[in-house]
Amino acid sequence: MRQPVERLRDMAKRVATVVLEAKLPVDVDEYIARFATGLVDIVYDWCRGAKFADICRMTDAYEGSIIRALHRLEELLRQLIDAAKVVGNEQLQSKCEQAQKLLVRDVVFCPSLYT
Repeated sequence: MRQPVERLRDMAKRVATVVLEAKLPVDVDEYIARFATGLVDIVYDWCRGAKFADICRMTDAYEGSIIRALHRLEELLRQLIDAAKVVGNEQLQSKCEQAQKLLVRDVVFCPSLYT
C-alpha cells in the first residue's frame, strides 16, 4: 500500500502548492501531515475479507476507532456515489459502489443495540 499512500501525499503537496500560489496561508508540511494513513492497511485487509479480530491484532488502535473509521469511510463513499450520479460520472459511481460492497459487512456494520 506504499505506492497509493505516496500518491496521496504527492497530490496533497500539489494542492498545498496551489493554495500557496493563490496567496492563501498554508503550511505545506503540516497540510500533508494531516492526511493520516495509519489505518490504510487495516481497511485494505478488511475489504479483502479479513476478520475483525484479525485486523484488531494488526494495530494498537482501539476497536472503536477502527469501527468509526470504517463507518466514516462508508459515509464518504455514499457521498461520492451521490456526487458521481449528479455529475454523470458512471465510472466513479461504479467504483465507489464496488468499494462500498467490499467495506460494508460483518459485525462492524451491524445495527447497534443502543440506538
